[in-house]
Amino acid sequence: MKLSVGYYEKGLVVNREGGSVKGLICTLVIIIFLGALPASADVRQGFCRLKERSALDKDIFTVTVGERIKGTCKFYIDEFFGKKIVNANITIENTSDADLFCYYYVAFFDEDGNLVGCAAQGIFGDDGLVAGGSVQLGGCLIPLPLGQHEKISSYKIAFYESDAPLGKIKK
Repeated sequence: MKLSVGYYEKGLVVNREGGSVKGLICTLVIIIFLGALPASADVRQGFCRLKERSALDKDIFTVTVGERIKGTCKFYIDEFFGKKIVNANITIENTSDADLFCYYYVAFFDEDGNLVGCAAQGIFGDDGLVAGGSVQLGGCLIPLPLGQHEKISSYKIAFYESDAPLGKIKK
């Protein structure tokens, strides 16, 4: 299945050729995932080849996101408690004068556009990330079956930032 998704000023554009039920489900998830983005969302996508973490971290694939909360995403293959994982953690810094909230979603795809793995993490609670504060969201570790790590050829990120807790239902 070949899949390309873009979010443009006039709306969401999805191009899907061929595929399977699994591919259709992936397409629907992406439409939901990208279809209702607020103006404060930062969406990034591109091609990548993840490498094993080196001692000097010089080969780590890096993507930056965010406007008021600046995020640095680092993607690489690593070992965690004896398991081979994709490390997709993000370090964030609130560069604004106000406490803010954010949520980070990342997905990895093979060369045919099939989902290989994904992760998400954000700031929970009612306090947010304090102005000038920084933290690593370190839970974006993706264990995959052996051999799947090397199939990753692209990524998609949605990074939401807000003045209020994301998804909070008003009462």
